Amino acid sequence: MTRLLSLLLLLVTCSPAFSQDQIYKKRGEVIRAKITEIGVSEIKYKLFDEPNGPVYVIEKAHLLKIVYENGRTEAFKTSLKDPELYEGQSKQALKFNFLSPLFGHTWLAYERSHKPGRSMELSLSVIGLGKDISSEDYYYDPVTNTSHSYRRGSAGGALGFGYKFIKTPDFISNGSIRYAHLLQGSYVKPVVYAGVYRENAIIDKGNTTTKEKKTIVYGTMMIELGKQWVIDNKILLDMFFGIGYSIDNIRDLNYQYSHSDEYSAWHYTHAKIGKSPGLAINTGFKIGLLLGQEKSSPSKSSSR
Repeated sequence: MTRLLSLLLLLVTCSPAFSQDQIYKKRGEVIRAKITEIGVSEIKYKLFDEPNGPVYVIEKAHLLKIVYENGRTEAFKTSLKDPELYEGQSKQALKFNFLSPLFGHTWLAYERSHKPGRSMELSLSVIGLGKDISSEDYYYDPVTNTSHSYRRGSAGGALGFGYKFIKTPDFISNGSIRYAHLLQGSYVKPVVYAGVYRENAIIDKGNTTTKEKKTIVYGTMMIELGKQWVIDNKILLDMFFGIGYSIDNIRDLNYQYSHSDEYSAWHYTHAKIGKSPGLAINTGFKIGLLLGQEKSSPSKSSSR
């Protein structure tokens, strides 16, 4: 009889440990609680010792796990690469290199995310659609003893393909957790460019200086480093700097280019320094609009 009473007393004493939920925070704190509701991004609970007290709210991102009163354990391993965290966000954007027309071309780009932290970008540079950057240059004709105005007069195009490795965005806490846009963040982008264009060239033929058209063909491999911001899921800003190698067909030193010769060239998508293959560098500032915004699914929650 004494043993039976001792066993009943032990069960009564230990029962609270089995009728409480235990919330384990990532910083090591354990909260003895009674969970009342589990939402998409947050947990609502009351303190176990205060069943009639206030309801507290905690973000799931702060939790390591929950051990429920029935012994079941739910772990929280939030992966910022989970596509569900970015539901409702636009996955594609059309961008324009804002300063490109001042340097003789119009540079457009299309970017599409295929998973968080990864996106592909296609670009098109329309060479000649912009300010003719050589319009104030002149060349001297020794035969006529006169100077003639010289315009670069370039016309052509260039294509680019890049693959972005975007730093996984952090969450932003503003009352409830929301995640930064999947196109936002610092990035590294391996990219290749290929272009062809015709432009005026100055050539010395004996005692005569003449102007003629020459075709330039080039190819480039670069690594671009940049930072991209998304504003209100509508507007995109992209700043970048790139470095790599460029190869072209410029060989003849008789051609006296203002912006393209054997040792240096402005190929619109980048500048080449040194004989081919030479060092390639570029920089730019793109602005854009996000396209095809998705509809987010209604939030679901469960009550306990």
